[in-house]
Amino acid sequence: MKNIGSLCVILFFSLNPLLYAQNFTGKKQVIAICAPQEALDTKEALQYSVEWLGIPVAKIILKTEGIEYIKGYPCYHVTAVAIPNRFLKRFYDIEYKVHTYIDTRFFFPRRFEKSRRINNEFNEVIIDFDQEKNRAAFLSKGSNITFKISPLRTTIEASNPVTAVIPYGAQDLLSSFYYFRHIDIKENQSYPINIYYNQRNWPMNMKVGEPFRREIRKKGTFYVVKVSPDAELNDYILGKRGFSVYLTTDSRRIPLEFKLETALGPISARIQDLPQ
Repeated sequence: MKNIGSLCVILFFSLNPLLYAQNFTGKKQVIAICAPQEALDTKEALQYSVEWLGIPVAKIILKTEGIEYIKGYPCYHVTAVAIPNRFLKRFYDIEYKVHTYIDTRFFFPRRFEKSRRINNEFNEVIIDFDQEKNRAAFLSKGSNITFKISPLRTTIEASNPVTAVIPYGAQDLLSSFYYFRHIDIKENQSYPINIYYNQRNWPMNMKVGEPFRREIRKKGTFYVVKVSPDAELNDYILGKRGFSVYLTTDSRRIPLEFKLETALGPISARIQDLPQ
């Protein structure tokens, strides 16, 4: 479940003036993807129920904590927490908490922090991004134990060696989600993002589909757009490339649901409380 925390991180998106469930009977409307908000909502909190093979196993909370300064730069402090339930703890007792500090002007990260617990083993990762010098300083402390889902991981690492060099504007897993939610996107278009993960650069294409009406179980029907991140990073983390996010089409780009195909089976994360 490491990568649920991260990817969920993997982890981005959109809305119209119709955030809440609507009665679409007899209506034929053109669904537009609205322009994004210019700034992050510093009080946004999104909670998701995670299912693995259709069984509830965890919850994920994405939260904007406010604005903090990193090396003199004002940054949005965003957190992601993945917490397993009792069922999952029987098999994998894993917890994650991720912090990203996103520059308020350029929407790229200045710092990334990840705390991981697997049983009684702890690890902390810190990445300081020097975007102007195209460098990333990586520090890992604690246990090196990892939870690997992908059988392709070793093979992919061999062809993508460790580096401290990054392109300007490089994102971390969590910041990439918020960056994408705040760019102007169009249907049937793709948008490149470079993600720095595990001391490697991963080019990714975010493929945007056509807006449509989608029912979210127990929540209602919404105008959404499907976004499919396509990259070797999906193979590296999940063992498969099947990954999609359903975003509302208004300016807030609220992610309503995540769907992942992994080497361990399908995983989904569905929003629990819609923000006001």
